[in-house]
Amino acid sequence: MTTTHIIMLVEDNPADVMITQRAIRDSKLSVDLIVLRDGREAIDYLSRQGQASEAPSRLPDLILLDVNLPGMTGREVLERIRGMPGLPPVPVVVLTTSNRQEDIEQMYRAGANSYIQKPQEFTRFVTILRTIDAYWLRTALLPPR
Repeated sequence: MTTTHIIMLVEDNPADVMITQRAIRDSKLSVDLIVLRDGREAIDYLSRQGQASEAPSRLPDLILLDVNLPGMTGREVLERIRGMPGLPPVPVVVLTTSNRQEDIEQMYRAGANSYIQKPQEFTRFVTILRTIDAYWLRTALLPPR
């Protein structure tokens, strides 16, 4: 029996969202993708606030988080996620175009579990998503939701 996992993508760039959706579809990953366009939406979803007060009861198994977001930065979002009382630990993989050492260090200090630079080539992106799925959703033991 295949388990469908929930991945929360926090990404403001519509083109990157479409590429991620296509890569997941092409990879035939057994995941439900929840797309949130900024940090506020992500925090609201996880805390069941605002428009997300009626969100499905199941929390994501994995969060893919961009560094460069409008309003709150990816680092600020991650710090808020890590500080949310009552939220079970959720793995956060930073998936971003930035390869700045400052961003990498800040995200790990804020509690990122992994930091991956988005590749330019679609086939490489598919490979990365398959690797993320294989490790975080099929191999690693995750805390209960």
